[in-house]
Amino acid sequence: MLPLSFASGAARFDGSQPGWTLLGPGLESGGFRTFTGQIAFERPFSATPIVQVGITGFDIDHRDNARLQVGVVGIDEHGFGVQLRTWWNTRLWSVELSWMAIGH
Repeated sequence: MLPLSFASGAARFDGSQPGWTLLGPGLESGGFRTFTGQIAFERPFSATPIVQVGITGFDIDHRDNARLQVGVVGIDEHGFGVQLRTWWNTRLWSVELSWMAIGH
């Protein structure tokens, strides 16, 4: 059996990045808005790892409800995507995350 490898880090995604749509508004049809940011591993894994992500902070407009979903997409040996999603009148200025990948 091969030994496990670990990688971890932190990331911040915000309105300064191209494609940031989370400042809304999106009041029509539920107004779902999504942004996907990319995380690259420092060293590639030999196979697709398991990735865990946690929210460590976010900056949200004080007049709005705090609506935020975070998901992991497109995991491969070189990195993964973090999908941030909000809806209705929520306006997100930034999201901070920590992550860990475990694999071979």
